[in-house]
Amino acid sequence: MSLSLIKNIITELPNCKSWQIHLLSFSHTKRKGSVYNCRRIELSSVDRMQKLVQDVADNLLAEGKGSIEKYLDVREYDGTCSGTTIYRVSEANNELEIDLDALFEGIAESDCETDPFSIKTQAYILCGQITVDKEDHQIKLVSMYSPITTLNNRFLLSNGRFEEINKKVLNLRTVVNVVIFDRTVYFLDMSGESLFNIERAYKKKCNEVVKEIEGMSIISNPEVFREVATSGHNPRRFIACSQAKIELLSKRISRERAAKYYKIPLTRNDMFDTSDKKNADKLVKVLCNKAMWDVIEEVPVEVDGSKDWS
Repeated sequence: MSLSLIKNIITELPNCKSWQIHLLSFSHTKRKGSVYNCRRIELSSVDRMQKLVQDVADNLLAEGKGSIEKYLDVREYDGTCSGTTIYRVSEANNELEIDLDALFEGIAESDCETDPFSIKTQAYILCGQITVDKEDHQIKLVSMYSPITTLNNRFLLSNGRFEEINKKVLNLRTVVNVVIFDRTVYFLDMSGESLFNIERAYKKKCNEVVKEIEGMSIISNPEVFREVATSGHNPRRFIACSQAKIELLSKRISRERAAKYYKIPLTRNDMFDTSDKKNADKLVKVLCNKAMWDVIEEVPVEVDGSKDWS
């Protein structure tokens, strides 16, 4: 999906006249997985709801300060954290597992009776339906800011004197961090990662790849490689590691090419020498699309990420 199409989606938001707001709390555990609890709320009028949606759209599209203006591209989520990229998790993404159905289930079973101020909310969701290219689509906008807050040092005028506001209030910020278009998720920033427990997903992928590499007899020191690959920022990088690249490195000629271009020594039996942590880190970058060859200067370079040439 191109940036222009995302702008079209945002432009269409005010045309939807039937919106729902849900307060959201969520948790991620090994035993229960991802659990989402919602509390549907209503504003004083339909007009006030429409004004909120209009403010959200204006905030995203406003020239200069609008958050959409700063983005340069849309790419499939690859573990990088570029502030000028919108990261997409499409339904066909086999590299990253998120439980989108659990979120949809939480929204469908949204509570309407519990005291909204008694819930420990972490976000709120606007749900509606828009028409893009003459087709109807479900749209969900997630603001990853707690909408329930207690105002500090805020006062109301009462009988000529200012009295402190000491009650909780609903504060619906117009900042959107996640856009869900039908079943495709778009992260406008990295705060949305916690919504789907992305950290667990990329750590799982990292461990799966490391285990596979350890069993392929292509590295000299599996212990050092595992230590490097599973620490620091490296686990999130493995989202960009494809099975095709792993299979290529299983071939001796591919390892020789990688060793030549990226200065990763090979042992006598054609294994990557991962006894040195620097070599192990270089191999991680090769596996995770962080290493590229500069064809002009003919030198290896480290890159933030890669996408198809256009």
